[in-house]
Amino acid sequence: MHKRYPDSWYAASVPVRDDEPSLTGDADTDVCVIGAGFTGLSAALTLAEAGRTVTVLEAARVGWGASGRNGGQLIRGFVGQERLAKHWGGARAKDVKALTWAGHDLIRRRMDDYSIDCELTPGWLEVAPTPRQLAMLYHSYNEMETAYPDRGWHMVGARELADTMGSDAYQGGLLSMSDGHLHPLKLCLGLYVACKKLGVQFHEHSPVIRIEEGETVTVHTGDGRVRAKHVVLAANAHHKLYPMKLGGLAFPAGSYLIATEPLEKDALDRLNPHRYAICDTKKVCDYFRMSGDGRVLFGGRVNFSGHRPKSIRDKLMPRLLRIWPELEGVKVTHEWGGKLGVALGEVPLVGRVGENVWYSFGYTGHGVNMGNLMGAILGEAISGHMSRFELFAGVPKWRLPIGRCLGRQVVSSAIVYYWLKDRL
Repeated sequence: MHKRYPDSWYAASVPVRDDEPSLTGDADTDVCVIGAGFTGLSAALTLAEAGRTVTVLEAARVGWGASGRNGGQLIRGFVGQERLAKHWGGARAKDVKALTWAGHDLIRRRMDDYSIDCELTPGWLEVAPTPRQLAMLYHSYNEMETAYPDRGWHMVGARELADTMGSDAYQGGLLSMSDGHLHPLKLCLGLYVACKKLGVQFHEHSPVIRIEEGETVTVHTGDGRVRAKHVVLAANAHHKLYPMKLGGLAFPAGSYLIATEPLEKDALDRLNPHRYAICDTKKVCDYFRMSGDGRVLFGGRVNFSGHRPKSIRDKLMPRLLRIWPELEGVKVTHEWGGKLGVALGEVPLVGRVGENVWYSFGYTGHGVNMGNLMGAILGEAISGHMSRFELFAGVPKWRLPIGRCLGRQVVSSAIVYYWLKDRL
């Protein structure tokens, strides 16, 4: 049986595979993981490496959500890292700092250990549209060069930037050669294959309808149930479990992408000769890069309601043409999008429900890095190594004590504020 992923260039560029069977009947396992995106796959692999038996339940398909259709930019650190550092102060400053590159290093190690080819390409260029934002990049450069002098930093002035990315739309940029970009669905599928080799059991098309807590947790789907010592809840913006305990902590933001037809090499070399991932400094940002087969992949946040616009192309193409006008008339072959989880308090939402239901979500656009890292941290915690888990779980969480619909309106109002601030 073959079930289609949501239409995207990513889904179109990977081999078709057979579905994993849906869950029927009863199963017993050490750990049941709910969700087969980056967090769930990373947790499953970490636990399997530690010798635990693991069963993964996925409502759709492996990598179906944001993990398999995001912008593919591998960006250091995470939104809310400064708040995390401030909360803990000097006592755990080194531990917070060590998180900056931990996700990158984990992904690269697993690529080597399990021969995962996900088209990882070095170089991430953050570009500033205004003088104020350029000054912020200079400040960031000074901090990063001091803290991590071996990570490949370079400030790019306006003249050099025009040669580096074929556009005069920005004031300058900060290049990091230790960040980069990759094919997110290929990374998901590579982690899935690694898990399978270690004996992890997968069930796709198996949405969870309820969880019974206790010394042994029972996870129910429509046609079966899994009994486990621990449960990992890793469904990000898509789950509706524990609404009283986890509701109101994060809201879904709509992020969308287009892919052009493949460009000729000379055009690619004019626009992005080094094939860097590029992202602007705005809170409501645009991000773009070249695919392995020579397409322009261009994305951005269109809304904070989570609703798909009628035409993604019509929303994003004018923004792309402001940067690269010579792409006027280039055909858009794919358009897609989805929901990412935005944590109200910025720091990723990590904790436990009771003693043995563990969760992590709300990475606010840093899901490639943080999804992989947080899955590993949950796996560590279940195995008794709680230090990194407690860094996140110990931070107070912000909640909107209002309905989901009104909550989205509040978040949308906040993004209008940032949209206006981006113009300064």
